[in-house]
Amino acid sequence: MRKQPAPIVRAVTDRLWRRDQAQMKAVGTLLSALTPAHRPAKSPRSRDNGAGATARKATRPRKWAGFHSVLCPIDFSEHSRAALRYAEAVALRGKAALRVLYVNDPLLVAAVAATGRDRGFAARSRRELQQFINATLTPASRATLRITAHVSTGNPPDEILADADAARADLIVLGTLGVTGTARIVLGSTTLSVLQEAIVPVLAVPGDVTRPAKSRSTSWPGEWILAALELDGRAEADVMGSARMAEWFGSSLMLVHVVDGIAAPSWLRADLSAHNRIRVAQATHQLDGLAARSRTRVATDARVICGRAADEMAALAATERVGLLITRLRKRRGWFGARRGSISYHVLSHAVVPVLACPPQWQPR
Repeated sequence: MRKQPAPIVRAVTDRLWRRDQAQMKAVGTLLSALTPAHRPAKSPRSRDNGAGATARKATRPRKWAGFHSVLCPIDFSEHSRAALRYAEAVALRGKAALRVLYVNDPLLVAAVAATGRDRGFAARSRRELQQFINATLTPASRATLRITAHVSTGNPPDEILADADAARADLIVLGTLGVTGTARIVLGSTTLSVLQEAIVPVLAVPGDVTRPAKSRSTSWPGEWILAALELDGRAEADVMGSARMAEWFGSSLMLVHVVDGIAAPSWLRADLSAHNRIRVAQATHQLDGLAARSRTRVATDARVICGRAADEMAALAATERVGLLITRLRKRRGWFGARRGSISYHVLSHAVVPVLACPPQWQPR
């Protein structure tokens, strides 16, 4: 005879089951109310004098114009060279202005001044920055793009954000790792600070991502873009924004939502399996509806995964032909964390592709 589950197990699972039944009933009622009544197809012979076609054309949003001003902070490391190559790829696609920034350490400037050799320090920094740009970008890019170089001194996150505002940049591209040693911690904190404060998207290039080959720079990100989604009140806007970006990049879109697994003791996990399946089914139903909207603009796939969000996103990007991962920064608690950018930064620490982190209110217009 099968051993009956303990009373506490039955009490927990029964309550979860009743709650899930109520949720599924509410979802079904809502979907029924939102589903438009069936209307017979219009006869091909009916005449509307072209008004219907004109209305349909007018209601379709125009194609997004893309990024028009790209800022790329560098630190002269090979990794920042790779980030500059990605900035070049974006700028070439949108015929955007490209601004390259180097921020001098105030302590270094003070040390040089103490030696009395600071007269040519600023000019030398500008020359080295220009040499770095010339050695990194192709001659064709340097001839085509509007490239400016700027050197400043101060706290890197503050200088990056101030320069982005002054140059009216609508995209910041930066590497997440710099030179070896303890400086990696400093640059890592710079990346997180920019993610938390930026009002424009940030394209962050993880440390082990190779730069796009020169012959393929304009084809990046390639076949697939992965968009990580929360199924909240902003989900539809996030999906359509990601679809417009995928359309501009010329890529297909993979919508992914991760259902967090419920932390439970080992003796209770088996009884929660039905509950987890219901949660996944609910998320799949909602995500499929969003994917249908996205397909009006771009080829779209939808997937729901159960696990830890950052780890699952990074793993999926590694196993599929994904060239770019899009995340949305949230200010509230949720799987994007209490601090804005915290989970996006965790994704970066595991990702093998660049991550485009978009601020909460930003949408491609």
